[in-house]
Amino acid sequence: MAHVVTLHRKHRTLNRELKDAERALGDEPSEANLAWIRDVQGRLAALEGTEALIEGFGVSSGRGLRSV
Repeated sequence: MAHVVTLHRKHRTLNRELKDAERALGDEPSEANLAWIRDVQGRLAALEGTEALIEGFGVSSGRGLRSV
């Protein structure tokens, strides 16, 4: 169960970081800010892949199950 909580916290933190990166890109369009967004998106995608390995992850948060 602790693993699920840790994943949830990481997901929430990465979503906040993505919003910060998007705001930074809007304030100052630069390659560095674009790279930051891509980095965060990549880490989010990797984390979501990890979540998919845990059966039922996200159900209690209302995210539901993904169908393939």
